[in-house]
Amino acid sequence: MRKWAAKHPVLSSALFAIFAGVVVLIVDMLLGRKLDTAIANAVFWMLLFWAGSYFSQKRTRKTKARLDEQGQSLMFLRYPNALPGSLSGVWQMGVATPAPGRIDFQPAVYEDLVPSGRSRALTGLRATQSPPRKTDRHDNKQAVPYGFRVITFESDGGSIEIAASTDTLQKIQGAVEADAT
Repeated sequence: MRKWAAKHPVLSSALFAIFAGVVVLIVDMLLGRKLDTAIANAVFWMLLFWAGSYFSQKRTRKTKARLDEQGQSLMFLRYPNALPGSLSGVWQMGVATPAPGRIDFQPAVYEDLVPSGRSRALTGLRATQSPPRKTDRHDNKQAVPYGFRVITFESDGGSIEIAASTDTLQKIQGAVEADAT
């Protein structure tokens, strides 16, 4: 279902909105509201859900296209073995520029990708044996988008975890493997 929704974002958001509208209509009818009021509420909530979903997806596609033009990608970085209170349990959003054997990571905030903090180079990357895993609900609480995957690397600075889309992870793994050869 998720694969289909990813291939058809406008249609899937419309179906989600229709589902939400039907739920609102049923709840309103069960609460004893008049039919015209229930239909008006259902239409309002359908439009609200559809518009929110549509514009969110549009902004995401626009940001991805802008980054792809510059050879960059959106990723989230975490240091799982760092001291408590640092980035051990917190995902830091930023822009990644993969190069052979390294990733230049610029921390950023919001979907506008406004730089925040100093850029850092993640060097000496070596892939671990663990396969990429799907993000879970704990990752998603920290704004890591659904559908992203997490992979662990060993670096000069210790163990790091990178959460990104599947194609971004392939780019990063390609850059790491290019340095190993």
